[in-house]
Amino acid sequence: MKQWTGLLLALLIGCAPVVHAGLFGESEEEKEARVAKHVADVLREPNKIIALAQEAVERGDVEEGIRLFRKAQTALEAVEVNEDTRGSAFAPLRLKKFHCVSMLDALALKQSEVMDVRQTVTDTSDLAARLAQERAALIAEADAKENQNQLPKPPTLVDQLAIEEGKLMQAQAAAEQHRASLQQVKRTAEAAEKAFAEIAQMHAAADTRLFMAEQAVQQAEREGKSKEEIDALKEKTLGPRRELEAVKTRLHELKEKQQVAKQALATVEERATAAEAALAMAQQSVTVLRQAIADEKAAEAKKIADAKAAEEAERQRLAAETLKRKQAEAAAAARQREAMAKAAAAQDAAAKAKAEADAKALAKELQICEELWRMKRVESFEEHVAEALGKWPDEPQLMLHLARLRLIQGQEDDALELVSMIADKGEIGKKAAFVAAGAYMVKGLPMEAMKILEPLEKQSPKDPDVCYNMAIVLVRLPEVDPTREIAAQYYTRSVELGGKRSLVLERRLNME
Repeated sequence: MKQWTGLLLALLIGCAPVVHAGLFGESEEEKEARVAKHVADVLREPNKIIALAQEAVERGDVEEGIRLFRKAQTALEAVEVNEDTRGSAFAPLRLKKFHCVSMLDALALKQSEVMDVRQTVTDTSDLAARLAQERAALIAEADAKENQNQLPKPPTLVDQLAIEEGKLMQAQAAAEQHRASLQQVKRTAEAAEKAFAEIAQMHAAADTRLFMAEQAVQQAEREGKSKEEIDALKEKTLGPRRELEAVKTRLHELKEKQQVAKQALATVEERATAAEAALAMAQQSVTVLRQAIADEKAAEAKKIADAKAAEEAERQRLAAETLKRKQAEAAAAARQREAMAKAAAAQDAAAKAKAEADAKALAKELQICEELWRMKRVESFEEHVAEALGKWPDEPQLMLHLARLRLIQGQEDDALELVSMIADKGEIGKKAAFVAAGAYMVKGLPMEAMKILEPLEKQSPKDPDVCYNMAIVLVRLPEVDPTREIAAQYYTRSVELGGKRSLVLERRLNME
């Protein structure tokens, strides 16, 4: 910032009087002041609306933000109809209109995403249909009782309990039978496993004996013993070989029995598990019915004890049914809230991912703009900044870049309007203040520049950039610093605080 602004202000020190004499006269300044006041008057109401819209967006009220930005755009278009806005004086109008259009596009996209989520998680048509069916069923049941419809009565809880108890006895018998079968099959499988292990040991022992007998034959052959001795040794291998063959045959038989026993055990275990599950279900059904019968008996006892409470008992029954319906509605509402929470979480995750990607893209774009600014490639810099502002219309760093560009292009009013849209805080706020001070210096209003720099000097008295710019402005204010002694003090402090030296400024301050 200091390299460009400092260079621009230093050049202004040497050439500003010439520019002032060649371009501005007293009558021209008066005219500009009058036009500027008129522009400020016609833009006062749109500016208020834009500020309200920005506040609505910051508190998350997207719909209100869209309404206010659209209202501000309409007000600005009305000004364009009634005024000749082609001159540079109306540059703030064009910038504000561009800002409104960009914000409306961004908010419209955000609103569409929110509406998609709302439609996804608030569709309760199926729930409403089920509730309507339940209400219709209740009404039909009430009508049937009133009209004494001779339809077959459903089985009572006692009838159902008798049926379920019969099923429970059958399930208990079946489970017991499967338990006994499982124990028997387990014993068979264990016996098969044990027999297989024993025959496996016998097989290993027989195989070892045959191996030792064959090794004895091979040893005799290597030692060159007589044929009779070797034949005798070979004869001794016949017994172990026959034994091994017999054991091997028995081993295969027991292996097959072992596999069959394992398969049978798995089948019986599966059936026993199913029987135990059926028994548990039957026990649960009986328990539920017994409890229901107990509840029904209690209700009947109350009806007998208090005949006058028959109507109240009916009301309680309907209340119980209503409670069930409400519980179903509450469950549906809970599922809906869960769906909304999941959708909101998904939306937050997507928004976070999008924000992270957007932040990376913005950081990359800012890096490119900084590099183009450093290399003084003005045309490419302007193209990148304009394109980036279309994507990030409220990014202060981009508005600062554009303000710098407008300043060096001689469009001081545009630069001032841009920095007025940047928050007056932090490093960005300080850089924006430097641009504003430079714009006022170009316009020949050093006192306005001083008004901008004085608060910065109070906040950051040891900032070399602030001290340097104070020195630049004081050089143009002989009525404040006729001897330029104060300017020299600020410049000296800037250098002492680590700021770069300026030979141009030193010559102006007679410090060579």
